[in-house]
Amino acid sequence: MSIDVSSNNITEEKETKGSPHRGWFSGKIRITLLKWNMGFFVCAALLFVIAGLRYFAAYSLPADFLGVSYTVAAFASHFASMALISWAILILPLTLILPYKKVIIPFSILLVSIILTLVLLDSQIYTSHRFHFTLLTIRILGWKTWGFGIFYVLIFILLNSFIAKIVWNRIIVLRKKNFFVLFTSLTIVLLLFTHITHIWADAVGYLPVTRFTTTLPLFYPSTDKRFMVKHGFADISSRRDLPHNLSTKNSDFYYPLAPLRYDSSVNKNNILLIGIDALRNDAFNPELCPNIYKYAIDTGIIFTNHWSGGNSTKMGLFSLFYGIPPTYQQYVESNKRSPVLIDRFLDQKYAAGIFTSYKLYAPACLDVTAFVKIPDLRLETKIPGSQDVYRKDSAITAEWKSWLDNKSPAQPFFSFLFYDCLSVEGFPPSYADRVKTNEQMDKYQKKFEHYKVGVQYIDSLIGTVLDDLYKRDLMKNTIVIITSDHGEEYDDNKLGFSGHGSAFSSYQLRIPLIVFWPGKDNSIIEKRTSHYDIIATLMKDALGCINKESDYCSGNNLFSGNQWNWLITGSYYNFAIVEPQHVIVQYPGGYYEMRDNSYNVVSRNPSANVALALSEMGRFFRK
Repeated sequence: MSIDVSSNNITEEKETKGSPHRGWFSGKIRITLLKWNMGFFVCAALLFVIAGLRYFAAYSLPADFLGVSYTVAAFASHFASMALISWAILILPLTLILPYKKVIIPFSILLVSIILTLVLLDSQIYTSHRFHFTLLTIRILGWKTWGFGIFYVLIFILLNSFIAKIVWNRIIVLRKKNFFVLFTSLTIVLLLFTHITHIWADAVGYLPVTRFTTTLPLFYPSTDKRFMVKHGFADISSRRDLPHNLSTKNSDFYYPLAPLRYDSSVNKNNILLIGIDALRNDAFNPELCPNIYKYAIDTGIIFTNHWSGGNSTKMGLFSLFYGIPPTYQQYVESNKRSPVLIDRFLDQKYAAGIFTSYKLYAPACLDVTAFVKIPDLRLETKIPGSQDVYRKDSAITAEWKSWLDNKSPAQPFFSFLFYDCLSVEGFPPSYADRVKTNEQMDKYQKKFEHYKVGVQYIDSLIGTVLDDLYKRDLMKNTIVIITSDHGEEYDDNKLGFSGHGSAFSSYQLRIPLIVFWPGKDNSIIEKRTSHYDIIATLMKDALGCINKESDYCSGNNLFSGNQWNWLITGSYYNFAIVEPQHVIVQYPGGYYEMRDNSYNVVSRNPSANVALALSEMGRFFRK
């Protein structure tokens, strides 16, 4: 047998005795090349799996059978599907359109070599820094990354050329069996097992499965807590069971960085944290928030340039309670790690009153993160016969007041009230006549008018909370913090972005912060602050933590002279690094873009702040 690679004809002596096929655009040559590249990409999948083994250097295998089975299935199917997808999207159509051996084989070899290089580089970066390979890291790491990448590609081209020749000889010349169908079927079975298992594990909080999620690049296993709970496939209360076989010693997440020490002489003030879902910064004004605004001007401290650590509820509240970048959120959730703030409250026997209008377990997952250690946690607000969010907002206000009535006056308390009707632009029917719309408004402007009426309703509820605190004479020993999880956009930049979670613009990140602190004079502070600073302030000034802030958070004391020069903010699948004049948005798959304050894309090299931000994203991992 012989293979003529010097021309566009393939001859197989055993079959044709030297006669060429009828032509390069015949179905026969396409089938021949398809057989080869299917076999070649089966081998490529095995290479991807081998290259990916390095990820386990940063991951400790679970001890139970299901956890190990899931990990192996998820790992193998992820890299196998990587080979299948690259074959289906690039090689299959190219073979059908241009069935030339001198095109298909070199391109396949180059493609597999590049993917292998990316996997190898990503695994090296991940095991060292705990973030995955992107174009941004290439810019930061510099020419060495390119140098290693080119070297790896050249080595892999030689290796894959050798493998390509073996595959050709075995599958085309010797006509050995092609295992592509078996390989594809097995990959599909493993993928189904991976995603179904993860849906269940995420709903019930099964850590040996869920903690593997962030290890692999571009790995997004399915979740559907609402479906699982609704149909009785998961007991949502079991999610909160703390792990017995997962200690901090075998966890990669190292938080806090040092044992925390406290000054026991600090007064135990009550702490009330009020969160308003989707309240943007410019909505806090005398017209829309007359009650809160009056109290803030008279006795409060207003921070006019405050930013959330996320453009979504999950990431915004994570940055609020943990004070570290939301890129750690999955690690915290996977390990059910309580924040140092709540740990200290529990150690000091604070009464905990948590009242949220929406479910704690979705989407913010506060039941297994911030409040995982709080006993008898109230997971959601239910009103028989009604799903109106504004009714739930009213209900939590009344329930919180009732909780205060029944709490021992001698016991300090920590409470969290979270109002949700702004996210659905809801308000009672009695507020409907306040909506001011006209035919000249576009759909975003009309929605914004409904939103503003919702702000007025929330203000009325929080106004009654503040009134009640003053009537009880609790403001003299209660720290009250009013803020939001994220902002809300209504195509303000005329770029098509609306709602939240869709962009990292100032409209989705900049939010109000109002603080009432016993013993501190009312003032207006214009420096740049963030949610990270709230934890730094409470831990030190309210709870007496002696450690430096960097041991447990990424922020600075709100009342210091420091302000942020860069800020890491997150969404569900990507993150951004915000600077005073620019924002760098990192997308899944490695692409990034620079945007200015008006959120227009600009051409600009990343500053030195990016390297500092990326370092902060890995600071709470064991090296």
